[in-house]
Amino acid sequence: MEEHALLSQKVSHKEDIDYVFLFHGYTIVVLKNGTNEVIDLPMTAIERLLRGQPFFRIHRSYLVNLDRVSELSLKKNKLMIRMRGQELPVSRRKKRELLALLGAVN
Repeated sequence: MEEHALLSQKVSHKEDIDYVFLFHGYTIVVLKNGTNEVIDLPMTAIERLLRGQPFFRIHRSYLVNLDRVSELSLKKNKLMIRMRGQELPVSRRKKRELLALLGAVN
């Protein structure tokens, strides 16, 4: 099945996605209504399908909707994003780019 059709089958609107994460080989899509969907696509395919939308890969295991980030914090010198009550880690490589996208640095 085509990648776009696979995602559309589980998620009716891309803007309904809060974030996507990898868990033991499964790709989990967390929706704004609080439900989770397991999608049989690699993270890179989902990232490609969401290109042009306000999504950013903060870590090799997390792709987040930037419009839904509620808080940034530092824990033990590591940048974290809070979404839906969950703290998601930002990789050191992605930290500067994320802060620039969110307007936190020049």
